[in-house]
Amino acid sequence: MKSRRKSRQTRRPRTSFAEPTFDRREIEKELFHGHAEDLSILIDRKNLRLTHLNKIYFPEVGYTKRQILAYYCRIAKYILPFLRDRPLVLRRYPDGITGKSFFQKDAGKRVPDWIETATIQSEEEKSKEIRYYLANDCAALLYLTNLGCIDHNPWPSRRDKPDHPDYVFFDLDPSTGTNFKVVVKVARAIAAKLQGLGLTIFLKTSGATGFHIYVPIERRYTFRQVRVFAEIISRLVAAELPKETTQERTIAKRRRGTVMIDAYQNSPGRSLVAPYSVRAFPHAPVSAPITAEELRDSLDPSRFNLKTMFGRIRGYGDLWADFWATHQSLENALRKLEYSKG
Repeated sequence: MKSRRKSRQTRRPRTSFAEPTFDRREIEKELFHGHAEDLSILIDRKNLRLTHLNKIYFPEVGYTKRQILAYYCRIAKYILPFLRDRPLVLRRYPDGITGKSFFQKDAGKRVPDWIETATIQSEEEKSKEIRYYLANDCAALLYLTNLGCIDHNPWPSRRDKPDHPDYVFFDLDPSTGTNFKVVVKVARAIAAKLQGLGLTIFLKTSGATGFHIYVPIERRYTFRQVRVFAEIISRLVAAELPKETTQERTIAKRRRGTVMIDAYQNSPGRSLVAPYSVRAFPHAPVSAPITAEELRDSLDPSRFNLKTMFGRIRGYGDLWADFWATHQSLENALRKLEYSKG
């Protein structure tokens, strides 16, 4: 099915710069341990000014903007594969998690000449084009973080084929008062269903109260096809767990203690927080990849946060390192599903 949506890649010529202000090790040292309010750096051969570094972003634990930037500087090689070439929906917290926040899609006119963007036709207004930021290197990641982006939320598709995602995801969204053990129960049911169809899956905490399951796929399906697949799996699991799940999208109308499996998020223009991203909640939790063995009742998402993630990576490695080596067919999974029904 041909798409009428248009994508135009935008890349301005890079400006030549003077000698580096810091090398990568010095930048990390200054961000982790320095005290300057502002900092000019040269990273990825790009000039970047980081500002208001000592502003408190997480009052309960005293984490500052510089600590968020330091985290992203060091975690860049793990998170960038899930951001690169993907339009980003920004949510900016210029005064930290207790201040006002706002969403931003269009990059606008005040964009550094080295930042790459993608201009894509709007879903809401067909005559309008939106210029999305891309985070293709550490410099861009730090630039966007410096704008106040605590978390980073990419599209499931890339700029060259914006209508064709390369993964399908299941966003588990619990209602108020839902015990996390219920979220785990639903997640395990979805995981079992997908693995029973021969699919390789990747698991991560949401960094909040929910949970995310990703399935890498061949990049030839439309969003509609991917969403239909997600809806089929969601309805099958909901039928198995009627007390624990709900199909109600309106939060206020959901039964207390239930989980909505949000398949609709697999849509153009929708985004989901990237793995290894910090979330804008107290204690700076992180959307953390986990193993299948960790998906049990004792799972505590609060263990994964700004302070613990590097130790976790040292102990477990990059649990999503093989993500992009996995390309799966939805037709094969659906055929197995039909066969299992007899």
